[in-house]
Amino acid sequence: MDFRELQSLVEVMEKGSISAAAASLGISQPAVSKHIAKLEREMGVKIFARGQKCSNLTVEGEVLYKFARKTISQLADIKRDFSDIADDVSGIVRISASSIPGDYILPGILVDFRRLYPNIEVEVRISDSREAVEKLVTRESDISVTGHGRHASGFNTVPFARDELVLLVSPEHPLAERESITLRDLENMDLVGRVTGSSTSRIWEDAFKAHTGKGKHVYLKFGHVNAVVEAVKKGAEGAVISRLAGADVSGLAMIPFRPALMRTFSITYGTMTTKAMETLLEFLLERKTFKDD
Repeated sequence: MDFRELQSLVEVMEKGSISAAAASLGISQPAVSKHIAKLEREMGVKIFARGQKCSNLTVEGEVLYKFARKTISQLADIKRDFSDIADDVSGIVRISASSIPGDYILPGILVDFRRLYPNIEVEVRISDSREAVEKLVTRESDISVTGHGRHASGFNTVPFARDELVLLVSPEHPLAERESITLRDLENMDLVGRVTGSSTSRIWEDAFKAHTGKGKHVYLKFGHVNAVVEAVKKGAEGAVISRLAGADVSGLAMIPFRPALMRTFSITYGTMTTKAMETLLEFLLERKTFKDD
């Protein structure tokens, strides 16, 4: 009996399907099916009732599922015990983050974290929100911090921080002297923006459509907010960006929307399998600034 086979059984039961289990484990669907079939051959039993969905276990399958859950839990306890043996917590934790939290929120928090836990190595990979969540699902990261509104099933999501979207234009633009604008003011503007997968683009474009009843097409798109800001500096008419990204930009005007166009960044995570992961997650949750309205 292979530990991976037991993992596959538990994931199929907890996620509800072979496809969801494969996504959670970061392996192919055929691989999960082979693990289940091998378990059945090795134990000489049928795990799932014939013709039924994966959530319907046979009597033997129920016994095996309980054993698998207990075995995996015991292994996780052993790993934590090994981490606790050392005087100082150590290990590597991987974070996948979208550009705004990755560039503007996490650096200061993680510098403080390093002062307290110098033996924990933290890697932050920055991408758009959609890719950052995908890295968590495929186990390429342990924690994600994004503005993505739809998170993968089977993971925990906690609101972390709030952010405001604003319009960025040159000081000479007709809107530059306004104290605030509405989404309808964007109607005739030739905006630059972020590529598909960015939560910034998704949020303001969805809000524009809800407000005006029609879509707003952006013809020039960049993978990172720094490039968007640079495009406005070089003569692009304007862009909707995070207030955090525009805070240190000189020579351009930032105009808020009324009502304010807000969005939430969230921490998403699965099972914390090491003490280092638990320690960083607890630290991040302690530093969250999100407040319910």
